[in-house]
Amino acid sequence: MKTKSGGFFPKYTAIISGVLTAAILGVMNLFLIPETEANTDGIRCFDLNFGYDYSTASEFLRLTGSHGRDVYLNYQLPLDFIFPVIYTVFFISLIYILKKSFSPLAFLPVVLSAADYTENIFLEIMLRSSVLSETTVRLASAATVTKTILMYLVILAVASLIVGKAAAKLKSRKE
Repeated sequence: MKTKSGGFFPKYTAIISGVLTAAILGVMNLFLIPETEANTDGIRCFDLNFGYDYSTASEFLRLTGSHGRDVYLNYQLPLDFIFPVIYTVFFISLIYILKKSFSPLAFLPVVLSAADYTENIFLEIMLRSSVLSETTVRLASAATVTKTILMYLVILAVASLIVGKAAAKLKSRKE
């Protein structure tokens, strides 16, 4: 399925979803995460770590207190359930623009989004639990690690496409 690059998809979807991605990242990183982590003695929110163990998760939950949990559950996570859809549209749009057609690379952001949703579900279970399960922590941590690796792969893929396109333009200008 080829469309003109001036069509609604992907140009405008890339712009709209890119702006929304940046806005959500801004709200999360400037307001919600600092508020959640205010009393955690430097322990980062679960989804900002490259994995964590039961003792770290327990300590984070203890230190964040009821206010931090409230912010995480009622503001951060609801926004983080919207976020994967928006950044997936953004990355797919960028890939489409850079490849000028559909590419199997577009499945990578979809898999990333699935890992992010898996992580979010486990985080919600952990935050709502009165007793923290070691199994839940292990599964949540595995989802976080998977999401992080996939995010790096998506960014690397898009960056590679950008570099490849720039190199091709330079080459065509020299000829």
